[in-house]
Amino acid sequence: MKLHWSPRSPYVRKALLAAHECGVADQIERRRTPVAMSTSNADLLSDNPLNKIPTLVLDDGLVIFDSYALCEYFDGLAGGNKIIPAHAKDRILAQRFHALGHGLIDNLILAR
Repeated sequence: MKLHWSPRSPYVRKALLAAHECGVADQIERRRTPVAMSTSNADLLSDNPLNKIPTLVLDDGLVIFDSYALCEYFDGLAGGNKIIPAHAKDRILAQRFHALGHGLIDNLILAR
């Protein structure tokens, strides 16, 4: 699998942390992909119409984007219930914490 990434992206760092926690980080080929809000990256745009990172391209061509979706995918590769709880109520709480963290990152990026 190929990951479009940048070391400056907090969303990429979150996804890579999940990959390490799930023990799948060594399966990921990292492709450094510069992105900017004002211009498109043609290489990334062909994989993700939103032109955002992280974007993961699987070996079969399936593309996954959004850091939480990548976290869920990595958790599934690890057998599940490693970083995403299986129990419904716990899973909802984890999603809520994700949304809170995601919102805080969004606000910090806007403030910067």
